[in-house]
Amino acid sequence: MTTQQIICIAIFLITLVFYMSNKFPLPLVSMTSMVALTITGCLSPESALSVFSNSSAIIMGSMFIIAGGLNRTQMVHKVTNLVYKVSGGSFTKGMIGYCIATLLIAQVAPSAILIFSICYPLVIDFCHKMKVSPSKAIFSIGLISIATVTAFPLGSGATTYIANNTLFATYGLNYVSGMFDAFIVRIPILIIAVLLGAFVCPKFADDKGPLVDEAERKKLAERPPLDPIREFLGYGIFVAVVIGILLSSYIGVDTWIICIVGALLVILTGVLSEKEAMQALSMPPIFLFVASLGIGNALVATGAGDLISGVVTSILGENPSHLFVYTVFWLVGFVVTQFMSNMALYQTLVPVALLTCAAYNWNPIGLVNMLFAACWVSYLTPFSTVAVPLMMSVGGYTQKDLLKIGWLPALVTTAVMIPWCYFMFPL
Repeated sequence: MTTQQIICIAIFLITLVFYMSNKFPLPLVSMTSMVALTITGCLSPESALSVFSNSSAIIMGSMFIIAGGLNRTQMVHKVTNLVYKVSGGSFTKGMIGYCIATLLIAQVAPSAILIFSICYPLVIDFCHKMKVSPSKAIFSIGLISIATVTAFPLGSGATTYIANNTLFATYGLNYVSGMFDAFIVRIPILIIAVLLGAFVCPKFADDKGPLVDEAERKKLAERPPLDPIREFLGYGIFVAVVIGILLSSYIGVDTWIICIVGALLVILTGVLSEKEAMQALSMPPIFLFVASLGIGNALVATGAGDLISGVVTSILGENPSHLFVYTVFWLVGFVVTQFMSNMALYQTLVPVALLTCAAYNWNPIGLVNMLFAACWVSYLTPFSTVAVPLMMSVGGYTQKDLLKIGWLPALVTTAVMIPWCYFMFPL
């Protein structure tokens, strides 16, 4: 282990301690850590600066404004009133409906931040109508948005097996995956996320009040409704952005461009005033995300991926049991994804998994798809996906809150996924 790796790990552990202490704002802690990593040479100045222009940060800020525009219309209240009527005034029944709706949206929307941005304004409005703190419900929506994205063989989820088969051929593995293999692997996660999200997570979440100052809520409630044209534009811009994101790979326009154009249109058309747009653009979660991204880049740049690969192969030994292999890869993927980009981690670990399968002549289908699932069960810290800082912001959560609410879904998912993959997809 090099000196830089030791310094990087030390700063990372100190960051976690301050996260847990909750004595300082999380964005301040993460920004300070990123600066410390840059000063000590663990992160290059160029890499540190690049995180501020990261497309995910731009998407996040733009979606704040776009969601704010949708929230300015009457659509949110209409959906809330409908759910309230159907649920008979029951918070639990309402949560069941929103959890299932989030799961379905997660199958056609390609990113957790988009799914969460669509769903959280509806849930917050429902909570206010029920006189329940949004902190009771927001984690559940974030959990489902992150863990179940594109699990069904629909849209981009229908092409997963093609990419996997290409990888198998590249590594000399004579196995062919089917369209439904990735979906079968993730079935337990879908069930666990919806059931625990609807019935269990709200019980573990603290009541943090309305999360909006009462005077501010009253002021917002007294705003006059938009005129019919701007009401239509509020809906239309949001829908157009969602469709644009879904078709971005086909029309050749980057997702961040679609989002920022949508945000500008919300302001230019008067759906939101400039002041309202700035209020919707919440900067703390953006700073938390970009700094967390910088910390993750430092972990990668200093050789964290290589260390992980080396540890995994040394633990497996020469003739490991299949159950042990599944257990090790799940735990490595699930634990490490809480501290670095889930996509970066997956790309780091997939070669290790494929080389391991090639060395022992194992069937890689279950292992690779399980590894993907493990890397996307990333909701316990703000490091791995941009949706978590947003979830923390709108839900009023601290790092302790994430662990308090998320430990049971994490434990149940781990306990179920390892034997499920072991028996359904023998190596």
